[in-house]
Amino acid sequence: MVPLYLDDCLIDKDVARPLRAAGHLLYLTSELGVKGQEDELHLEKATELGAVLVTQNQQDFARLYKRWQAEDRRHAGIILVRQKDPIGTKIDRLDRVARILTGAAARNQLMYLAQFDTDEDARSIVASFTSGP
Repeated sequence: MVPLYLDDCLIDKDVARPLRAAGHLLYLTSELGVKGQEDELHLEKATELGAVLVTQNQQDFARLYKRWQAEDRRHAGIILVRQKDPIGTKIDRLDRVARILTGAAARNQLMYLAQFDTDEDARSIVASFTSGP
């Protein structure tokens, strides 16, 4: 299981409650006292906690990911979520992410929540991240 860090744009009790009820470890910016901070601080905090950052702020975090890559900075992983996806779909896929994704597979990866549509898809993406060159 991998812990998830839900950034400001994804904090929603309707998302967090069922994921926590399923036993997943979640970090919420409001609980950490960092709500409203800059995106980079969120990525730093998630990395410090060993949690995959989950965000709907696709453009900003895609740019941040590229900059960190260019600077050879390490992070625990980023998952980009489409805002228009129904909340039930987000919850199902985030549950799958937390169950199947590993910290080793997520490390320094930029992923899309849609890649985790089924257990089979999730296992395939994890295998692609952990297989050697």
